[in-house]
Amino acid sequence: MNPLPQVNTLVIKVVICLFYTFAIQHNAAAQSLPDIIELEYEVTLGAAELGGLSSKLIKLDDYYEATAETHAEGMASILLGGTVREYCRFTVDNNVVTPESYRIVREGQDAFDRKVGFNWDERAVEFSNGEKITISDGYIVDNCSVPFALIAGGASAFENRVLHIVGGTKVRKFDNLGVSRERVKTALGEFDTVKIEQVRFERPDRKLTFWLAPDRHNLPVKIVEQRKSRLDTTMLLKSVKGL
Repeated sequence: MNPLPQVNTLVIKVVICLFYTFAIQHNAAAQSLPDIIELEYEVTLGAAELGGLSSKLIKLDDYYEATAETHAEGMASILLGGTVREYCRFTVDNNVVTPESYRIVREGQDAFDRKVGFNWDERAVEFSNGEKITISDGYIVDNCSVPFALIAGGASAFENRVLHIVGGTKVRKFDNLGVSRERVKTALGEFDTVKIEQVRFERPDRKLTFWLAPDRHNLPVKIVEQRKSRLDTTMLLKSVKGL
């Protein structure tokens, strides 16, 4: 009996198994959002500690509300001018986040309070300074809802898709560079992650990269913002509740 057909069959089965496993981990399938989530990140600029970011989510009836607080430490508190708080409200349908409102407030030096509304009939973002921007394509989220959009949608919600991130006075547009796999070390241990790379539209020197842990509900364990003009800003997960 010729053993070759048996060997070939075994090889094919192994390849299919490996491909199937990779596909699951690579795509970071969509997940339903828990009713309550609390995330804590340490923030660094290059090797220098800037402070921390805390983000909290709670489900209320048929919508979600989230808050995020960025607090600086040491010299960073002088440079950044004070604590920044963000507030957002959104709904989730088919694992896609739809923002309803966004607000960003800074205390201390150069304090401000900016509010943003979303007109979905026109797919328009309306700023408190009176400016209105209509967005015809892509996925629209705000600074506060980004981590929860990642958790809900996984890599498949961002791959090969334009991303618009709304802030207090502007909208940043990103193109997806690709999705890959990478192991990431954090204070909570090491994670096998899906890496999502985004590049700023018409600003190729600016990139935004997310690392999601698909076996932990697409938990964003690391986020890095890169600009040619400065050191990388890195947010690394240090604690989580609800996932």
